[in-house]
Amino acid sequence: MLILLRHGRTPNNAQARLQGQFDSPLDDVGVEQARRAGSYIRRRWDIDTVVTSSLTRTRETAEHAGFDLDRTIIDDRWREIDFGEYDQRKIGEVITELGARWRANIAYEPTGGESMAAMHERVVDACVDLADRAADENVLVVTHATPIKSAAVWALGVPPTMILNLWVNLATVSVLSEVHGEFILSEYNTRLDEF
Repeated sequence: MLILLRHGRTPNNAQARLQGQFDSPLDDVGVEQARRAGSYIRRRWDIDTVVTSSLTRTRETAEHAGFDLDRTIIDDRWREIDFGEYDQRKIGEVITELGARWRANIAYEPTGGESMAAMHERVVDACVDLADRAADENVLVVTHATPIKSAAVWALGVPPTMILNLWVNLATVSVLSEVHGEFILSEYNTRLDEF
């Protein structure tokens, strides 16, 4: 199966700011979230492979969750979407405008950023590349909110605009399970703690 873990809290998350490609570390709450997530995951599954993006917050989450970074695969197809000019801005100030632009045109690309369509394409490629391995192994991917939503949309077989209708909390687990050669969304946004 493919187990998707969203990274723990960062200072930007605490301030409700978009961080996209901004490389921020975990804060103290994020470190504790990662530790709890690691304990929860190891109680449920034996993890064969760990994949992260190269961004600090996913690497630190994997490390504090108790996984050996020397044995971790870095795959930047699992990076957060690049919000471009919207990065570092308060989510409440931009989410309506940005969401409306992507609903009108999934290929809309913010200045200096990435379209939702391009992000979805790279995540689908990453899912397809991991499918054979995840059919026989438990693969943990420590990633970001938008790629998790994108992977869920891929498993559900619905249009990528559905990404805009999903929410993923910090340090939550979602699972794509292989059933008769297809991946299904068997668990979504499981909260491991209350912060």
